[in-house]
Amino acid sequence: MGGFIILFLFCVLILQSSVLEVTHARFQSTKCGDAGPDIHYPYQIKDQHQQYESLPGFELLCKDNLTTIHFPSYGDLEVKSISYDTKNIHLLDPKKCVHHVFLNLNLSLTPFHYFYVLKNYTYLNCSTTLLPPFVEIPCLSAASYHVYTVDPALPVPASCAGVKTVAIPFAYSPYLSDSKLGLRLTWSMREPEDRETTNGARGSHTWRNIGIGFGMFVFVMAMLLLIRTKISVAARNNHLKEDQLLHI
Repeated sequence: MGGFIILFLFCVLILQSSVLEVTHARFQSTKCGDAGPDIHYPYQIKDQHQQYESLPGFELLCKDNLTTIHFPSYGDLEVKSISYDTKNIHLLDPKKCVHHVFLNLNLSLTPFHYFYVLKNYTYLNCSTTLLPPFVEIPCLSAASYHVYTVDPALPVPASCAGVKTVAIPFAYSPYLSDSKLGLRLTWSMREPEDRETTNGARGSHTWRNIGIGFGMFVFVMAMLLLIRTKISVAARNNHLKEDQLLHI
């Protein structure tokens, strides 16, 4: 009977090891270049083999030691850092014009939304330069037109036309550096992570459930064999006692 117990413990250890291996693979970090951010679940580098399925929207690109993420509505943005504890991904615009990103980036079909509190601002395209307190956005302006962000409640000057009203973290200010503040997004899964409905989470839980189920199966079989063995031994002992009584 000791052999069955050893077999049971051996199977449980193997399955537990498999579950730990899958879980470890999900959270094993990789990098794109020495200075790049740590990359692990739910993110992964595109075309790099992983032991978990990629999640839509969380694929990163690695080119020339630079980590980027692609947004169909805008293009590629540089990934400066990722905080997994606060679910905060810090992005930079290669064109160094964060308001160009604000004006065009559509996050509705992605797992991301802005990390900061948002407020509606209207972008104005003006044929003439406006006086303070209006502040021109240099990276969106040219010699023949001038772009500003204003409160939507303000009346539109005669020389301007409203381009778009969008909810963004902040209006343009010459005192806010794009390279320092940049873009900060946070993310959420399509369904709550605590319900473990993502493919990667399902994978680890499937392995764990298989391990538990198989362990219980082996345990039950071992118990049945133990009971059967005890019944057989008891029956044999009864036969021996009967034989002994008959020979007295």
